Amino acid sequence: MKTKIAKILEFGMKMEKNAKDFYSFYANSLEDESLKALFNELIKIEEEHFKFLKSKYDKLDVPTPPQEISWVVDIQNKMVDPHILADNSELTKLPLSDIAILRLAYLIESDFASFYKNAAEKVDQQDVKEFLLELAKWEEEHENLFKNRYTEQIKKAWEDLDIF
Repeated sequence: MKTKIAKILEFGMKMEKNAKDFYSFYANSLEDESLKALFNELIKIEEEHFKFLKSKYDKLDVPTPPQEISWVVDIQNKMVDPHILADNSELTKLPLSDIAILRLAYLIESDFASFYKNAAEKVDQQDVKEFLLELAKWEEEHENLFKNRYTEQIKKAWEDLDIF
């Protein structure tokens, strides 16, 4: 049976992978070159976060359940790729502005910070609690970075409309 911290780390690894997929997908869609550079940096950071969480997870020595593999291909029940923004996702057909992409990035990082804070409240071990709160701080830094960039972009867009 998996421990609470194992489940938390597993979910955290999934979140980091999804964030990396998001930043990878949208990095070249951005018009602003500084945002492209930021997203490319975040790709590396999310990879490092994943590796860090995985190293902690691996130290837990969680037994992996046996997997049953079916070699039958069932075309009728083919699933849509589960990645956050797979090539066949409906979201990939929508053109998004830099502002919309920044807002999504901000919300992703905000969700990460909330997840780690909430997870810290659910564990009893002080060292694990401190570890999770440290992860929350990392994510809050990203959240604030994107919030500030989003705010700059939205204010610029409003100024360009000459309504403020």
